[in-house]
Amino acid sequence: MKKYYFIILIFFLCPSWAFAEEVEYQIEIDYKTVNVTGKNIQAMALNGSIPGPTLKFQEGDIAKISFHNAMDVATSVHWHGILLPYRQDGVPYVTNPPIAPGKTKIFKFPIKQAGTYWFHSHTGLQEQRGVYGAIVITPREGERVSSDKDEVIILSDWINENPDDVLRTLKSGSDYYSLKKGSTQSLLGAAKEGALTNLAQRSWMRMPPMDISDVAYDAFLANGKTETTLPAAPGEKIRLRFINAATATYFHLQFAGGPIQIISADGVDVQPVNTDRFLMAIAETYDLIVTVPPDGSYEFRATAQDGTGYSSIYIGSGKRVYARDMTKPPLYKMAMGHEGMQVKGKHSKMGAHDGTSSPYNNLRSVEKTTLPSENPKRKVTLALTGDMERYIWSINGETLSPKNSIRIRHGENVQFVLVNKTMMHHPMHLHGHFFRVLNGQGEYSPLKHTIDVPPLGTRVIEFEANEFNDWFFHCHVLYHAKSGMARVVSYEDRELATELKIIRPRLYEESWYSRVHGTVQSHMTDGMAAISNSKNIFSTRWQVGWQRVDETDYDIELAYDRYFNRFLNVFTGINITNEYERGIFGLRYLLPFNIESSLRVDSGGELRIELGQGLQLTSLFGIFADVEYDTETKEEWLFGGKYTLTKNLSLTSQYHSDFGAGAGLDFRF
Repeated sequence: MKKYYFIILIFFLCPSWAFAEEVEYQIEIDYKTVNVTGKNIQAMALNGSIPGPTLKFQEGDIAKISFHNAMDVATSVHWHGILLPYRQDGVPYVTNPPIAPGKTKIFKFPIKQAGTYWFHSHTGLQEQRGVYGAIVITPREGERVSSDKDEVIILSDWINENPDDVLRTLKSGSDYYSLKKGSTQSLLGAAKEGALTNLAQRSWMRMPPMDISDVAYDAFLANGKTETTLPAAPGEKIRLRFINAATATYFHLQFAGGPIQIISADGVDVQPVNTDRFLMAIAETYDLIVTVPPDGSYEFRATAQDGTGYSSIYIGSGKRVYARDMTKPPLYKMAMGHEGMQVKGKHSKMGAHDGTSSPYNNLRSVEKTTLPSENPKRKVTLALTGDMERYIWSINGETLSPKNSIRIRHGENVQFVLVNKTMMHHPMHLHGHFFRVLNGQGEYSPLKHTIDVPPLGTRVIEFEANEFNDWFFHCHVLYHAKSGMARVVSYEDRELATELKIIRPRLYEESWYSRVHGTVQSHMTDGMAAISNSKNIFSTRWQVGWQRVDETDYDIELAYDRYFNRFLNVFTGINITNEYERGIFGLRYLLPFNIESSLRVDSGGELRIELGQGLQLTSLFGIFADVEYDTETKEEWLFGGKYTLTKNLSLTSQYHSDFGAGAGLDFRF
């Protein structure tokens, strides 16, 4: 009898997962040559494939995943949306050391939830090169909504260019990607669209030219292909588990065969919502139900938000039926937000879902999601900020640093007010937690782990602080996160492991980026070379002329700038000319109409004021002018034009008040 009492005692004292089934996977990451667009490119693959293998579990299982790094660089893997112990989250320098070349990391954690999730590298820009895969967890009690078939669709964006070079190009201030995809804005383009007033308004407000995606992609993929087919019989209900694993692309989803029914968002069931199409943010997952029409193969299309391409999934068999083409977004008229959103002041209107925006306002949880009312409350306002010219993305005007962690306490109800002060979408992802999206559904507000914050819009989320230690919170546009739009959410009284204390400073290390822009012409050369990180800029500016002067005239400035925001820099340095060498101190400020201004005083007591402006007349041709007044050398000015030839070269011609007219090449890299 005592034996049975002992067995019963063990059953009640041991955690439930002690009796759960252990499901084991082995994953190897290695280089692989792929050809997506007709060009061989070295990518990174998981078990030899892009996407990686789909990991399948049942709620209540124990996951054991061995991740082996066969490359010659460090890597990592994060289990996106999975609730797990802190040290299993996989974020380098936050929860784990990186996985070194030749090493294997074993992850083991209980599966406490059901739904569609995914995994990806959190190291550098590896996700852009193919390091991602799906996770499907079936509920212990079975799916709430039945279907005849269950399919995983992983969306992604692909570029042949090395992702590190992409980031360097973005950091250089180049408009190459806008030119490549035909979205460069110009005076002629605005006139054709009847949007000259919009263009003038944005310029007056010191806003940069509008665009939706930072990068010009070569292809958009579904399960690693631009086109795929899902065999299905007429009348079948298909469950499509969509995962947006793109690095910088939102997708409009639409089905040629009829309405789409949303039944789950970010792995959590919602009350079914029917829609014709909707916008899916980066890093989100949606489970959808579609019914196969009586005959034909119907296209389910995922169109890139910027209208530059799409991927297709054909469902059924027979003659193909195509989804309707979506019109390209009217960039010139998007002064108050993308997709024609009604955005007033700092708050976006979460009104009726019109098929061109996120479906949040119609998402309603199947169960109440209210937080414990007795918990202490904490409210944190986070402004999403950025500088497109220097490609710096930040929160509250600051990039990721050890001084700006978000401090919270276990047992609190925490509310984040996310205020987007930029003209880009930001999909914000919180690790280790689900939050309520306050969308007007009251007690049934949906739970998510990733939320789109639209341009000039506001989202409010709240969650119970039921974890410990540190968790990452960041924009899931990969290039934004790598440029500073991230925070560590840090629980008070945390106990950071010794190995993490040692390596944590690596999380905050900043990369330095160089840029050069200059001209070589028949009468003169001028330009600027700089190396910078988010707050510090070391630069050389030069102007050397030899036409219409007795001897070569040169003016060289060596300076250090301290960056405050996209409007203001303060600088100090040395000015060297063929007449003197002097110390200088001044500021650079962006005026209305995007006029660049500079005001400085030198050690000789002389004052110099400079104003410069450029205007794009067509997508390839622009004009520019610069006016300078110096209390010693008096006025100096120039005007000219340039015609873009390649990513790095333009033809240019200009007239300078001292050196006369000339022509040559404008170079940038």
